[in-house]
Amino acid sequence: MIDNEKDGMSPESRMKLKLLIGLGIVALLAGGTTFLLTRSGPDRAETAAPVERPPEQPEPSAAELAATQRRANKLALAADYISSGEYERALNLIDEVLIEDASDEEARTLKESALREQRAAREAARAAEARESRDPELATRQAELETRRLEAEARREEARLAVQQQLAEQQAAEEQRRREEAERAEAERQAELARLDQQERQKTEEVQSLLATVPDLLGREDYTRLRSNMDRALSIPLGDQRMENRLHGSALAAKARSYVEEDVTSPRNRQEAIRLANEALQRSGDLWEAHYSLGEVYNATERFDDAIQAFSAAARINPDSAAVLYALAQAQYRAGEFRAARTSYEGCVRIEPGYRNAYHNLGLTNLQLRDEARALEAFRFAVEVRPRDHASWYRIGLILSDRDDTEGARQAFQQAIGIQANDWRYHYRLAVVYFRENNLDRAEQSFRRSLEIQPQNALTNYNLAQVLSEKQRYQEALPLIRRAISIDGTRREFHFTLGQIEEGLGNIDAAIAAHATAVQRDSRYTEALVEMGRLLNDVGSADQAMQILLQAYRQSPNDFGVNLNLGRVYLELEMYDRATEHLQAAVSAEPNDARGHYNLALAHIEAERFDRAERSLNDVMRIDSRFWAAYHRLGEVHVARGKSAEAKNVLQQLLSSNPDYAQRSAVESILASL
Repeated sequence: MIDNEKDGMSPESRMKLKLLIGLGIVALLAGGTTFLLTRSGPDRAETAAPVERPPEQPEPSAAELAATQRRANKLALAADYISSGEYERALNLIDEVLIEDASDEEARTLKESALREQRAAREAARAAEARESRDPELATRQAELETRRLEAEARREEARLAVQQQLAEQQAAEEQRRREEAERAEAERQAELARLDQQERQKTEEVQSLLATVPDLLGREDYTRLRSNMDRALSIPLGDQRMENRLHGSALAAKARSYVEEDVTSPRNRQEAIRLANEALQRSGDLWEAHYSLGEVYNATERFDDAIQAFSAAARINPDSAAVLYALAQAQYRAGEFRAARTSYEGCVRIEPGYRNAYHNLGLTNLQLRDEARALEAFRFAVEVRPRDHASWYRIGLILSDRDDTEGARQAFQQAIGIQANDWRYHYRLAVVYFRENNLDRAEQSFRRSLEIQPQNALTNYNLAQVLSEKQRYQEALPLIRRAISIDGTRREFHFTLGQIEEGLGNIDAAIAAHATAVQRDSRYTEALVEMGRLLNDVGSADQAMQILLQAYRQSPNDFGVNLNLGRVYLELEMYDRATEHLQAAVSAEPNDARGHYNLALAHIEAERFDRAERSLNDVMRIDSRFWAAYHRLGEVHVARGKSAEAKNVLQQLLSSNPDYAQRSAVESILASL
């Protein structure tokens, strides 16, 4: 007597094959309204009525258009709130629309839908509370989960506040340093000018004035005028040779910089930049700008060692430049010198926290160094200084997802999508989080959005097929898994999932063939062998099933699914001792899985070891109080042992707890005979 509904893999493991494959994670809603245009009235008219043109309608005003758009936005947002279970917020928005127009049919329909779903959610919550009250362990687990959620939320808030405080302190210190540096530089300039006679001072001030135009001209990309100004500066001789070398060297360095900024990919520009930078350094070796331009040229041509040397020289001369340290870090990162790059990025953000995407790159560098904690900290700083840094929000989501902080991950991915909605990865990762939270509707919606952006992604097609399979929408899942296989037919998991979907559609031969293909992709794919064996046994091919499952057993002798299904095959073949051996192994592998104990009880029953069968069935009911078939079998065992009172008690308990039990008539027949 075999319960074929209890197979070798749990529903969770069968229908929720891990989404996370590949790089650690496989990871990983098209909506609309169909309008049916119908005709009303008689099929045929005696005379044709003249067609009247509608009166001309005035163009809506800007205010009317704005009101229409606000209404549409409110209803769209309300629909979104309904789908996420936030019914009160949805109803508030709908009521705002109805206050403006109580006859708005679309709003009234949406309100009815919200109220209907709210009632259903409340009933489900009450049912869950009732189940929890009957199951203290479940209530305890729920409380533990809520405690962990609150602790994770508190940690995120604490980290956010710490980031804000540190950034404020950094900014204040940097502003003070810059003021002091500007005051010092101006004092030095004035002191130098004071030592000169009037004519020499005028010439020096003219050169300095021309040099002062460089930042503005670079910012406006006016390279022609910049070079003209620098040529003019170079044409002015100065009596102080040291002063002339420094100022003329600065002019040469500025010209070099102009060629880099204009187009560093141009060979001519690179040659000019190198020539001018070297001339500048011959005039004055402490010109950091010249070293910086050389570094930019070398970096562009992937001469990373030379670039690092040039940027390092610039950093020694000007250690307080965020731009120099950032460029040095970039070159070090590209050269694979990640520890050095981290140091340079940290120096950059100490000087200027919001400099370009330095904090984001610091996070990436820490990931290269496998320092996830410091990476998360860097990405949090990144979004604090640049709130629209969607790439950093995405990275935060990935790290929190790896830490099983699904709430934090979900919020981070939603932030990323709110800023950049057209990146398929963001929707994909959000879908994976929803799946892990068992929010299948949202998972489906996000996977579909990801597919809209990147329809030929094999993993997204695969994972959406998984979600639809979980929802038992096998017909919709089938073309998706087939598309995934057409894109990448090498992945064994794709064929395994095809087998599950074909089984869901009742195509058992196709399911077996798909699992066989999965095994062809990987002969040690135990899960596929187990599924093949289970299906073959279910269709009456026990001998073939045994051969397949023995192959799986040789590979994984302690696997629960292998031993459970091999035990069931031996039960089918009436080889009860072998069945018992494998089913006991299944129970040892997963002592809290009721199916192992139940099938072991069946083996004991068939071998007429009723005392052992009774113990195994009691174990089933202890593990799963709703495993109704165990009550039925236990009643039969009590009858076989002549324990009529016990049989009557357990069978009445079965019918009382589950009035719709599928084999109720058989149970009633037993009770009538007692």
